[in-house]
Amino acid sequence: AHLLEQLSPPCVPLHSCHTSFLVQFLTMPGLDYSKWDKIVDEDSEEEAPRPAKPAAEPAAPPPAAPVAEVPQEFTEEHKRPLKDAPELELPDGAWTKYYADSMTAPQRMQTMVQLWNSAEQEERVEFLRHLIDILGNPTISNRIKGGQEILKDLDASFYEGVTYPESWVTQFKDAMKLDDKKLVFEKLFKSLDNQERGLVLGTLM
Repeated sequence: AHLLEQLSPPCVPLHSCHTSFLVQFLTMPGLDYSKWDKIVDEDSEEEAPRPAKPAAEPAAPPPAAPVAEVPQEFTEEHKRPLKDAPELELPDGAWTKYYADSMTAPQRMQTMVQLWNSAEQEERVEFLRHLIDILGNPTISNRIKGGQEILKDLDASFYEGVTYPESWVTQFKDAMKLDDKKLVFEKLFKSLDNQERGLVLGTLM
């Protein structure tokens, strides 16, 4: 993830920062990601320490403080109430078409964030394992972070003001078993286009 941030061009913060760069790499067949790790290691090993500056040389001014990321201001189309969303019916239902056709990309991303955050950590582990099975590509899945960090709540502040079907989150959290939740995530992920899938994977790397 650190390397992607170095190589990616400046863009909108949070998820969308990875979009075009990440999608190009995820769709490139046979890419050996290990060479990127090697570059990082070599850079850290070969960098020589800088010699001390002469005492007479004036000190350089301190670096400017980093500018805080400001959440994107979304237009009204992304803030439309979604109270007309159908219930989550499994194995199939009208909700998948509603998700794909009646919701905007930010609304779809916000929905996945809210569903993830509503789940327990043990359930999130199973979601990740199921996602790896769906991907079926070790080159990609091996880049997913491990440890407790990946199981934390996702930061929804970037999508502040963007609406999502709140009834889905309630139903998902309170009325669904783990296998049903995994199926919901699978159908949501498969409904995304390649760019949106790149956004999801970018949060996990």
